[in-house]
Amino acid sequence: MDKDSFNHHTKITAPELATLWSQYMNDSLSRCILRYFVHHVKDENIKDVLIYALDLSERHLQKVKVFLTEEKYPIPIGFTDEDVNLEAPPLFTDTFMIIYIHIMSIHGLTRYAGAMGNAIREDQRQYMMQVIGETLKLVDRASNVLLNKGILSKPPVFNNHQSVDFLEEKKYLTGWLGKRRPISAVEISGTYMNMQKTMAKIVLELGFSQVAQSKEVRKYMERSRHLCHKHFEILSSMLEEDNLNIPKTLETEVTDSTVPPFSDKLIMTHIAALLSSAIGYYGEALSMCQRRDLSASYARMIAEMGVLAEDGINLLIKNEWMEQPPIATDHEELAKRHKTG
Repeated sequence: MDKDSFNHHTKITAPELATLWSQYMNDSLSRCILRYFVHHVKDENIKDVLIYALDLSERHLQKVKVFLTEEKYPIPIGFTDEDVNLEAPPLFTDTFMIIYIHIMSIHGLTRYAGAMGNAIREDQRQYMMQVIGETLKLVDRASNVLLNKGILSKPPVFNNHQSVDFLEEKKYLTGWLGKRRPISAVEISGTYMNMQKTMAKIVLELGFSQVAQSKEVRKYMERSRHLCHKHFEILSSMLEEDNLNIPKTLETEVTDSTVPPFSDKLIMTHIAALLSSAIGYYGEALSMCQRRDLSASYARMIAEMGVLAEDGINLLIKNEWMEQPPIATDHEELAKRHKTG
């Protein structure tokens, strides 16, 4: 088989299929939220960024449809116009809308960068490079608006003199007994980013708890918000111990509306996905920790988040809201059917 034949006619791989399927699900959800945001946003600078993000989601959906159709794979249902009510009053302020798109675009960039490593076919690699470039532009545009409007919380800055040196004592790892060393810049990077993501989740959970129609979903939103608050406090303590600043809290960016703008299916799927993603971000921060107490805190938070995320997935399955991703052939089941057939 020559190179061109491999690039254009080789069957798509399972990781590539997973990327396309996941992107369709995520962008169909994003499209619902962004249409609602664009419908209500008042600030023109923020609106421009939201419209750009919405355009990306709609173009990605169309492109993924083409890929899946070519592979004779069914188009997922995902989320449709039935999952959003544009006429519902604003649930979040303009400020949170731009913070939300900034955080979500960083989430997307992380996913696409990982997907690039699994892309083998040339058309899939080219598509991932295009999507990464578009998402980078979205992150940049959102960051500029946040900075220009003074919304973005500035990460900690070191004002002390630094020097190049090598570690000579094991006390660098100390975290339980004795004097702990100050937190390092590497550890701060993971902690601060996780705080920003956690605060965004708290705001979503607060807003969603006001508008969810199912009592079970409202209860889950409250449970999730309380755990995220607890984790925000743990992460805050890692910085406050060394008199470093923490991100601003954002609960005031939720309005008093109780009219549902989104379906319970969308609400639960969005929060369950963010909680599952948090496990990965905590794991990345844990890998950068070199102080035992910080590592232990992340390990505990990962375990707590894992339980909550699993309960969320069970709730989605119970309500038949969770679409099955592409799965491998069950040869044993086929054999059983053949016997009974």
